[in-house]
Amino acid sequence: MNAPMSFERSRVVLIFAAVAAVAAGGGYYFFKVYQPAQTKKAAQEEVARWEQRFTAVRDCLLGATPGSQKTSEALAIREMAPDPWNRGACTPLIGKLSRGDEPDTGLKPVEEAWVDLDKAAGKAASAFATHIMSSTTLKQDPLPGALDELDAARTALRKAAGMPALAQAGKPLRAAQIVPVTDGDATLAEIEVQTKPSAHGIIVFGKSRKDRDVEIVLRTGMTPLVAPATGVLRSVPDITWGAVAAPDRVQVGTIDDAGVMQAPTAQKVANAQIDALVGAKINGMVVYNTDKQLVIGRVGADAQPGTLAVTWDAPIAATGIQTALDVDGRAAIVWRDDKQSHGQVLVPAAPGTPPTAATPAPAIDLGNNPLGATCLTNDRAWMSTGTGILAFGGGKPLVMRANPFFVLMGCTNDAVVLRSLDPKKPFLICTDDCRTVNVPAGAPELATATAVGGKLVAIASHGGVLGVWHEGGAVEFFGLPEVADPVMAQEWPAMAMTDGKVIDVLARGAKGFVVIRIPAN
Repeated sequence: MNAPMSFERSRVVLIFAAVAAVAAGGGYYFFKVYQPAQTKKAAQEEVARWEQRFTAVRDCLLGATPGSQKTSEALAIREMAPDPWNRGACTPLIGKLSRGDEPDTGLKPVEEAWVDLDKAAGKAASAFATHIMSSTTLKQDPLPGALDELDAARTALRKAAGMPALAQAGKPLRAAQIVPVTDGDATLAEIEVQTKPSAHGIIVFGKSRKDRDVEIVLRTGMTPLVAPATGVLRSVPDITWGAVAAPDRVQVGTIDDAGVMQAPTAQKVANAQIDALVGAKINGMVVYNTDKQLVIGRVGADAQPGTLAVTWDAPIAATGIQTALDVDGRAAIVWRDDKQSHGQVLVPAAPGTPPTAATPAPAIDLGNNPLGATCLTNDRAWMSTGTGILAFGGGKPLVMRANPFFVLMGCTNDAVVLRSLDPKKPFLICTDDCRTVNVPAGAPELATATAVGGKLVAIASHGGVLGVWHEGGAVEFFGLPEVADPVMAQEWPAMAMTDGKVIDVLARGAKGFVVIRIPAN
């Protein structure tokens, strides 16, 4: 009798053990698998509901086809488009980007991510209010950065909720190159653009945050050269020598790192002004003028180490003079005597030849034209006369075109660019012939400009994006690593520089001055 009873008891125990095991397994599944999955699903559904509101905001701000994956860039592109929209219509949508009254998910990473997103949403709403109440060209517009922070908060929220990252609509923008213009380890506080760019760049002056004046050589496609400006004008492309006009003499010599001239060679002359310096110190040329004459000097190394020898040409009668320098080492000089105007292009002697080997082309009679702004293309010089434009040099016949009311902006490698006094009127571009060109459709009226292959290119920046509009309709946008706006040259944006391969735009960046560099095509 005891054995069967013991067997029955064991079977009952096993049954209860099995039931307990099943119950324990069910509890584990419910509490450890099913319930967490439902909690996670509920958290993801909340994120999805919020993203519907987020998508409505993005569509309102960026349109149906965003110009970039990055929200701040896409917004800048839309605001540079010629079809403005009512940004105020997005206001009620922006106000719905907070999480709102939702229950706690019980998931700590998700709750922390929601806190960060609410902060980013509030910042975006505040920045948007500032944006629409102010000009879209705010120097310190908070909206682009706030929108990018909101994107980052959204990405972090999806990750916390176990959701995959989503690519934004639109394509990535090509990045423009930012080249700092610095005085060693110091940024520049000021740059003043008074001259016109020529085929290979421009020379400008400014003030360093080292509290000193500087001379800046901007050669297209290359690193800017910045050196102390102490009243001594430097040559190009070799900035290690220069000239200075004292009250009773002109001095020429090498220049040390502090901008001080060493062992100068002097020419006795009163009330002179330095007009041009080009070439290396072993084969350079210097031009100065007084109120009655101009003089060209040929510069070379002297027998005494560290000094320069200068051979001065016979003076030329001149009552007024204009010059243009190209940073490749050429100069154009135009002057008037008591009868008419004349022009000459100076090209230093080739390295290894004596300075006297640099025999400039004969002076060219420019007729009874007033002197005006001048610049150099690769093959000749161009001068504005006030009523037109003329070109000389390079072994080509004198070209004169009557085009009044245009201002010479500068030269590229193959063209001269002029701008109408009326910003709504066209540009004038001259190569062998001159033609008027409208601002490309969609480009701002006051965009900076240049010419590539003889065709107009308009350039403007907004919200960390650089827009480039080519004559003929092509437009491209570049992402800027930092907000940078083209500088002004008096009342106009300074002309962009190009050698046909790249375009360089002198701009004020977030911390100082920079060159924005992009491909020319």
